[in-house]
Amino acid sequence: MDGDIYRLPRERLDLLLERLAREYRVVGPVRDGSSWMWTDVRPGTPLALDYPTTMLPPRQFFAPMRETLFRFRRGADGVFAFEQPERTRPIALVGVHGCDLTSLRVLHAFHESSCRDRVVPSRLDRSLVVGLACWSPCLPESFCRDMGSLENESPASLYCYDLGAVLLVKVQSARGGEVLRDVTTEVATPDELVALRQRLRVRSEAFKPQLPFPPDRLPTALKAAEADILWEATADRCLSCGRCNLVCPTCTCFDVADEAVLDGASGARVRAWTGCQVPGFSRVAGGHDFRPTRAQQLRYRIFRKGRYMPERHGVLGCTGCGRCATHCPTHISIRDIFLQVGRAP
Repeated sequence: MDGDIYRLPRERLDLLLERLAREYRVVGPVRDGSSWMWTDVRPGTPLALDYPTTMLPPRQFFAPMRETLFRFRRGADGVFAFEQPERTRPIALVGVHGCDLTSLRVLHAFHESSCRDRVVPSRLDRSLVVGLACWSPCLPESFCRDMGSLENESPASLYCYDLGAVLLVKVQSARGGEVLRDVTTEVATPDELVALRQRLRVRSEAFKPQLPFPPDRLPTALKAAEADILWEATADRCLSCGRCNLVCPTCTCFDVADEAVLDGASGARVRAWTGCQVPGFSRVAGGHDFRPTRAQQLRYRIFRKGRYMPERHGVLGCTGCGRCATHCPTHISIRDIFLQVGRAP
């Protein structure tokens, strides 16, 4: 069944949600006023499979904004006891675009090879992801085709092409095949496969190239631009608000703090999102700040996406989703920065 393409009439989509709900916490895109968000779904929930993109990325379900790592309590004998939080139910993400599929691979690579954190990779490994092909750019700032994430289908176990009345579903893992087999065994018809090929050709025309160079040139180009006036000029517009860090699907920075009652007898160790654009992020004990200026902070963020991640973990840290530029209050665009450094001789 792996690699085969099956047909799932839209009216049977609830059967897929019902099947997933037996083993997973099912999450999908839902419209919320004028925007879209990832939230828990169930049969009957109006899934917004035509969504452009969400403000917050799927990483929130694997590396939550705030989570308790463990709790501690001092007993009558003065000895501390530690309590691990209950293991959460595995996640099934339904309707994940290529840029966010790519971001899940980046999260796995970073946590596995950098901080040796098995919590996040374990959550990713236990999840089941249903990918969804995009037919047109989600945002004006999107450049996912250039970054190689438009056509990425990994780590989806099932990958869907929405043709309107029917979804064509490609099986990409044994687990995905087991799930789909309980919902449909109808193979896509020749006419549907022809329609799919036509849509894919139209999609290729809809996603115009934004960068006149391959993304594997970025590490070298950024290294050459390390002393460029670009960083100071762009940082003059930066408010250090950290919004780009919050909406980025591949940002991994976090802070850890112990929160205890006044007498220190009980409390919890908590991990929460933070970001390299937030003032004080690079300040260490003794008060020294390795990147005290906005220009240094901005340069670090761009270098991490386009140079440090490829060099250290073998994956680009930018998926081209366009979220950061879209939600930046001063419209700083990582795509425009890549263009400027990539065009330099």
